[in-house]
Amino acid sequence: MLSKVRLIQIGDIHLPTAGRSAGAIDDKDSRFPSDLKKIISNSPIKQVFRKIYELTESAQIAGLVFMGDLTDFGKIDGYIACAKYIATALQIGAKGQNSKMPVGIIPGNHDIDRTLAKEASFAAKFKPLVAALAAEGLPAIPVTDPTWLELETPGASIGLVLLNSCWGCGSKEFIPAEFRDDVQEAIEKALQRGEHEKKIAAYYDRQFDTPAFSNDTIEKLLNSTPSASDCSVLIVAAHHNLLPQRQTRLAPYTELVNSGAVRSALLELDRPVLYLHGHIHQDPIELLQVPGGAVVASIAAPQIVAGFNIIELVFTRTMMPLTCRVIKWRFDQGGYLRQLRPITIPLIGSRRRSHSEALASLYSLLLKHGEIYWTDLVTQAKAIYSSNVEEELEESLELLLSDAKIEIYNHELRSTNWIIGARV
Repeated sequence: MLSKVRLIQIGDIHLPTAGRSAGAIDDKDSRFPSDLKKIISNSPIKQVFRKIYELTESAQIAGLVFMGDLTDFGKIDGYIACAKYIATALQIGAKGQNSKMPVGIIPGNHDIDRTLAKEASFAAKFKPLVAALAAEGLPAIPVTDPTWLELETPGASIGLVLLNSCWGCGSKEFIPAEFRDDVQEAIEKALQRGEHEKKIAAYYDRQFDTPAFSNDTIEKLLNSTPSASDCSVLIVAAHHNLLPQRQTRLAPYTELVNSGAVRSALLELDRPVLYLHGHIHQDPIELLQVPGGAVVASIAAPQIVAGFNIIELVFTRTMMPLTCRVIKWRFDQGGYLRQLRPITIPLIGSRRRSHSEALASLYSLLLKHGEIYWTDLVTQAKAIYSSNVEEELEESLELLLSDAKIEIYNHELRSTNWIIGARV
């Protein structure tokens, strides 16, 4: 079996709003017993966390990463409640039975208390978040420096770096100086006229909010990333996306102001990079690449009430990153959480080994059959490979898959369950 590393990418949680999200039920009868409603229609957030917990217990998960926005509208009591919930539901952090599970948590724009954002210190708005996580034995969010985690499974390890993209969130310094004070005063008066949730939501969604990475963060990322020989693939996690979202967004100052600089920095690292983010409540997967360069894959997680992603990296026998599989767990129309067919992202690029005669012979054999079961293919592949037949065969199939030359049905299962298809 080829070495693999799996982590779970968990999108925006938004407590307490997510806790009020109903399951798939068309409720038109207020007289229906509430207890029976709970039995036949489970809470989406509870279903998601139950499945994540099951996977951490049984699916060789190397780590968890939360994409930020644990709460709504900068309310620290919501953040505290979410920290307690994820620590308890997943048994993570220093107090849980899964205390050794590597966990990464990053700040989101909805986590920021705008009152604290007016403090002279840029870091003041992050202090309550760090304290809330510490109280539950959870790791701190990255504030000034990138935070590094090592994710390990038998035979493989990868680096995960957490970045803070929320430096500009709520800071009036990013409003043009000519009318900064007037705008700030108008915002405060509007919010003081009432704690109506709709007004607060409008402010958080359409404010003068300029998310950004600090220059120090980018420099420290570049300077602290090991050489390509020691770190052949890198995973980066931040709340905001590097690219504008696909759907037209009529809200000013909501995209990363220095996303171009970060994209350039990641593309110049000379290795495949997986950039994990949340924020947009959608889940596109987009590939960035300069000619001849390594790929930067931007992978978005949906909001928690829609599901989550498993990110699986597959390595060659020489520990080169071969493919990334994004395994989406989503709710179907009946309201049940299901695993979708994995999406495969090739990573090996220009570092691939040469197309050997064995690889060409295998592809020719697959084209001859059209479709073939793994067990039958192993038997016939003995004429191609002189030793380590199953290892050689699995790696060759992954190489052909990364080139989109074949399909592997039941790919999410053990190789003994595979059916391999090839057509010109």
